[in-house]
Amino acid sequence: MLQRSLEPALQNFKWGEGRNSSIETLRIIAMFMILTHHFIVHSGYDVRKLPLGPERIFFQLVMQSGGTIGVDIFFSISAWFFLDKEQTIKSNLKRVWIMERELLFWSFILVTFYLVFDRADLSMKLMVKSVMPLSMGVWWYATAYATFLALLPFLAKGLKALGREYHLALTATVLVIWGLTSFIPGMIGIKDGFLGLIYLFILFSAYKWYMEPFTIRQIWLMIGTGLGFFLLYTCASITLSLLGHDMGIYITSDWKLPVIMVGFGMFLLFGRVTFHNRTINRIAQSAFAVYLITDYAASEKLLWARLFSLQDLYQQPFAILQILGILLAIYAVCTLIDFIRQALFAVTIDRRRGHWFELL
Repeated sequence: MLQRSLEPALQNFKWGEGRNSSIETLRIIAMFMILTHHFIVHSGYDVRKLPLGPERIFFQLVMQSGGTIGVDIFFSISAWFFLDKEQTIKSNLKRVWIMERELLFWSFILVTFYLVFDRADLSMKLMVKSVMPLSMGVWWYATAYATFLALLPFLAKGLKALGREYHLALTATVLVIWGLTSFIPGMIGIKDGFLGLIYLFILFSAYKWYMEPFTIRQIWLMIGTGLGFFLLYTCASITLSLLGHDMGIYITSDWKLPVIMVGFGMFLLFGRVTFHNRTINRIAQSAFAVYLITDYAASEKLLWARLFSLQDLYQQPFAILQILGILLAIYAVCTLIDFIRQALFAVTIDRRRGHWFELL
């Protein structure tokens, strides 16, 4: 089977000390995009109720849409390098095990915090779910990603067994089913996060294994085409709003083809650059923790509905700059908190990382 490599910069990426800081910078950017998305969608205030103007368009087009792109980027970074080596059942279950330790840590810490300081935002249902956060879906992405990891060895072997012709045919088929139809409201779409990850993996693996690497011009063309559809549907949304029908920007929602084009294109662009910076790599290690802390159901209520409400902030002078500043501060605080978690893990369970799993 012919396996095509991508850019040398991506090939040289190594986990751990050798991480390419360009990719790690993109990881930080992607998580910040996800944070801006959560600010909009979990605020408890429908952004479509805002007066039509630059602020509303920015909130919908940049902040709300950015989160869906961020998810694609975040997954791309992991999935791409899975394609470099053989996937085994044991190695992937070990990845799930290691991720579950972090989920349990944060679920325990967050439950304790809200029990002590903010019981109003902590429901009994959330407390029960926090005992088994992965299997009970406290964080949708963590659950979908763990399921993907558990099935990855079989999925990767199955796709390789298809061979070039059938794999590319499968890619064309899913692009028709979920790609072309994503432009038309009311058509079938991907509703499940796990299925969305499978969809992306089929596309990425076909590109990496069987296609010539895109040139810089082709990458920019792909990104530009995706953004062009964003603007086209934004104009349609504005027109409908002027006619009295306040609608979202349909094409920027989860798993739409333009979202994938922009997200994957950004990943390929950043992969063209190689540099190493220990500070960036250290900050990037906490990107997942930022998601876990801020997307906990009680945190969503506290942060986005009570402390930093869209309904209150959008009326302030320089609202967009204020909001972005607040989100940057939240990102920084969560990162610093996770540094403490990393230090605790370093002197306890990470001294023999995965040892308990090996014993089991």
